[in-house]
Amino acid sequence: MTADVKYPKRFLDLTIDSPVEDSKLAYDEMAQVWEKISDNTGYKGHILCVEAFDRTMENKEVYPNPGKDIRILDAGAGTGGIGEMLKARGYTNVDALDISQEMLNIAAARNIYKKLICAPLKDTHMEEIETAEYDTVLCAGTIVYGQVKPGAIEQCARFVKPGGLFIFSIRVDSFDPVGLGFSEKCQELEKNGKWSLVLKEKRELHAAPNEERLRYCYLITYKILK
Repeated sequence: MTADVKYPKRFLDLTIDSPVEDSKLAYDEMAQVWEKISDNTGYKGHILCVEAFDRTMENKEVYPNPGKDIRILDAGAGTGGIGEMLKARGYTNVDALDISQEMLNIAAARNIYKKLICAPLKDTHMEEIETAEYDTVLCAGTIVYGQVKPGAIEQCARFVKPGGLFIFSIRVDSFDPVGLGFSEKCQELEKNGKWSLVLKEKRELHAAPNEERLRYCYLITYKILK
């Protein structure tokens, strides 16, 4: 691999109709060079999600009883970017979910997660994770067309206890287009009283992306109500 390695063709070719296996193969392929890809594209998903997490932990109105032992799921953990940042902050009860065993093997060597779950983030009931199992779910760079279906958002909400938080980044080119279903799913869950919006802001996801469509994301925090 050259020093300027960025996202490979298999990843860039993912579409709304891509099967789950295509996403798995893309991330397996990137595992050994993920840190280089992240550096060369200026990827910030993990940094943004932990920034949002830090803000909510400091806001007693949003999260009254923060503690270093709260149960956290890093959904789409990859090689452990979020896990490392949480460990540095003293959080000791963090699990990882990822579609790629190759990615998780690297994360495992870092000794930052209590449990590693190799499974795709699906839009149907995931037996690997109990309802209301976690206090917070963080999800950077995973909820996007070609990788998950919009119903995966509802699964992430199911993982969280009432009063807990779901914090995620989603690329603008996945959230904004009417008909892809991601923004509609978020609105549906709010309308149904599942969660309330804490903050949504447009941020730069990649400073030097392969393609301009990868540049921006929304950083979104929801509080789970029921």
